[in-house]
Amino acid sequence: MATVYLDAVLEPPRSLSPRGFNRVMLILGGMSLISSLLFLSLGAWPVMGFMGLEFLALWLVFRFSFRAQRARTYVRVTADAIDVRKVDGWGRERRASLASHFARVEFDRAADGPNALRVAASQRAYVVGEFLTPRERASFAGRLAQAISDARRERYSGDQ
Repeated sequence: MATVYLDAVLEPPRSLSPRGFNRVMLILGGMSLISSLLFLSLGAWPVMGFMGLEFLALWLVFRFSFRAQRARTYVRVTADAIDVRKVDGWGRERRASLASHFARVEFDRAADGPNALRVAASQRAYVVGEFLTPRERASFAGRLAQAISDARRERYSGDQ
């Protein structure tokens, strides 16, 4: 069995817990209901329907956001390979495998976008950590580079 030098799971930050979501929706729903009843008492009954649609749209946006937060990136470094597996919020999966002895970490500190951190070999490069903060991205780049270095060291010391 090969030694695993890095086995990381990267996931997007969660800004709102399910319990927090329920509280926010309860508060917004109550405010919407009170406003709707006020408009109904003033004779503007069609506003109730629009406020209900607005509440539904907000609920759908939150649900879509929670779905996107299910995304995960799995990075595993062994002496033989670097395996990158990305799973999006809908369960679709993409995999890539690079030989660890040819792999390198490309980290652009000046870049602010999701392409700032890549693991590459030859002409292929795969973006990792696209939802990490710049500080987390820098930390992970260091850990990944160290794991690749350790994997190479084992590979070359084991071949002699």
